[in-house]
This record gives sequence, C-alpha cells and structure tokens, in this order.
Amino acid sequence: MLFKSVIGQEGVRDQLIHAARENRVSHALLFHGPPGSGKFPLALAFAQYLNCSDRGLEDSCGVCPSCSKAERFIHPDIHFVFPVVTGSKPKPEPESDLHIDKWRLYLEAKPYPDLQSWLSFLKAENKQAQIFKKEAESILHKLHLKAYESDYKVVLIWLPEKMNHTAANKLLKIIEEPPDKTIFLMVAQSTDEIIPTILSRCQLVKVNKIPDGVLATGLSERFPEQEQIIKGIIRQADGDYLAAMNLIESDEQNKIYYEHFVQWMRLAYGFKILELLEWIPTMTTLGREKQKEFFIFCLRMIRGNFHMNREVRSIIRLNPEEQQFAERFHKYIHPGNIEDLHNLFSEAVRHISMNANPRILFIDMSTSIHLLLQKQSLQ
Repeated sequence: MLFKSVIGQEGVRDQLIHAARENRVSHALLFHGPPGSGKFPLALAFAQYLNCSDRGLEDSCGVCPSCSKAERFIHPDIHFVFPVVTGSKPKPEPESDLHIDKWRLYLEAKPYPDLQSWLSFLKAENKQAQIFKKEAESILHKLHLKAYESDYKVVLIWLPEKMNHTAANKLLKIIEEPPDKTIFLMVAQSTDEIIPTILSRCQLVKVNKIPDGVLATGLSERFPEQEQIIKGIIRQADGDYLAAMNLIESDEQNKIYYEHFVQWMRLAYGFKILELLEWIPTMTTLGREKQKEFFIFCLRMIRGNFHMNREVRSIIRLNPEEQQFAERFHKYIHPGNIEDLHNLFSEAVRHISMNANPRILFIDMSTSIHLLLQKQSLQ
C-alpha cells in the first residue's frame, strides 16, 4: 500500500514520514478514528514505508523487492494479526496464520476492511471474532527471531479491542519493551474497548473523517463511471469511505426504497385505504432483512426532512433527488412529531426482528403516520 493510495489524510501521512526519516518512530502506534477514515491503509502504507529500500520524501518507492512483497501482503517482516473465529468442533485456539491466505485475498478486494465484511468473507457472520492467547504466543515467537530482510519487524494488529485478556497480558511486556527496531502498529475501531494496560503503552494517532470534497475526488478517480452516483451519496457518507462504498453498491436498492417511501408518505397522508391495501403486499414480500433496511432508510429520510425543517442544512445527508422531495415534504416533519415518528420506525425495526406480522405492522404504521403527519407543529 502506497500513501498515495490512501484517500486524504495528508497531515497524518506527513507526521508518520517525518518520524520515520528522523528515526523517531514510537515502538507502538495506535491508529484510531471514525470508521472508513483510512486508519488501516495508513498503517499498511507506513509499514511498507518503514521497510522500503528507496524511500521518497512523500512515499515508498513501490518497486523495490520490499515494496513488491509488502503490496502483496507477503513481506516476511510484516506480521498481520486480526480477529478470527473458532471452528464448530473443539480444536486448538485459532490464530491469524491459519487464515493468512484468506486475509490476503480479502485485503486485495477490501483495503479499507471492516469486521462484518471480514466475517462474511470467512462465512462466519454469526460467530464472535477474537484475538486469542495462541496469537500472543505466536507473536512472541516471531519477534524473538531476527528480521529476515528489512530494517524493521512490524506487527500490524487490526482491531486490538478484540484481544482477550489472556492474550493482552502476554503481550504487555513486549509491547512496552520490544526488541530493537520492532514496531507495533494497531488499528482500532473503538479505543474505549481496548484493555487499558495495552492502551497506555501506545502513542495514539488520531485519523479524522475525510472531508467531503477530498472523498468525492478520490472516489471519482477510482470510479469515473460512477461520478453522478458519487455526487448523490457524498453527503450521506459523511467522510466515511466504507459508507460511501456501501452507498455506491446499494444505490439501486436505495432508489427502490426511496420510491416506496415517497409512495407510502403520500398514501398515508391522504389516508387512501384502498391504495394502501394494494401497496402493502409489495412490502410484505421483501423479506425481513430488506424490510428492516427499508425502515432504517425511512429513519434517515425522516431525520433529513426534520433538519431541513429546522434549517440546519449543513448536516443534511440526502442525495439531490431526496432533497428535491424534501423541499416539499419537510414542512410535515417538525418538533411536534419528530420524536414519535423516530420511535415509530425504530420500533418497527425491532418488531420485524421479533417476527411481527409485516402486513399488520404496515397497516398499523400507516394509520400512525397519517395522524402524525396531520399533527400541528409545536412552533
């Protein structure tokens, strides 16, 4: 991974490069910040930069043997640690090396990783991922060996908050006093969940969300054929590359949800019973997961219309088509009904998860929506 492949984050990049060139790299760095900000690719690019044999002022060379191996995730002195799951039968504790081939394939497709998609890749969505004691023993063994071919031995730990207490306690001493030229790079989703004794031994590297303009430029360069879609979703993504990618991938589905939302609001507002009874069967055939997705989409639309009503457009996360509808609809979402509407759709997600009858649920909600949209504003 080259620094230039990371969207934005030039300030953090410059700090890391300066530390490397001045030989002032902390023995343990912990990258943290919002999801999709680029924490992991930054750490990956820094690991490559540390061991590049022909470093530039702003990036790795990208062509030396060390860079070539790092970019294929096979560098012998860059060790990956990531959450894994136990098998269905009693077996010895798993460790990252057992899944390293899958991990490399995953990173090739997803350089901005997230836990849910990693578990989906492992076909283990319903399991709890951890970093186990066996992992700590493996790290200790590797770090007591000499570096194979580079200056630094780098241990890149993704999601250290998934490390169980036994594993963390085994690593405390070596994280605090590692062998010479050994660097721990940790990438966390939530520093609040990291064991305090690990957290206290790390230098924190804050990675902020990506500015909208920078994110739009980066996405447009990578997906020039999707430029119109990118313009529509960039405000919704709110500086989150992962969210932007999910929105690009789900754009067609969101268009369908948008059409359903507009139709539902119009029918419910006018309380057009016969048309509602014709529309509801379309929704009941979606399946429970898509019904939950639709209610979550409705929550976003309700919030966006409320923000427009209150004239706080700077935080509105609606695409142009949604905003066009909101220009007419936002007057019906106001302080007098926003809390009840929010609770209505939030509860719908819970009811669907608890196997509520979707036909009855949509009928009841339509009545409630009609009454709430007719309600007068408190101001």
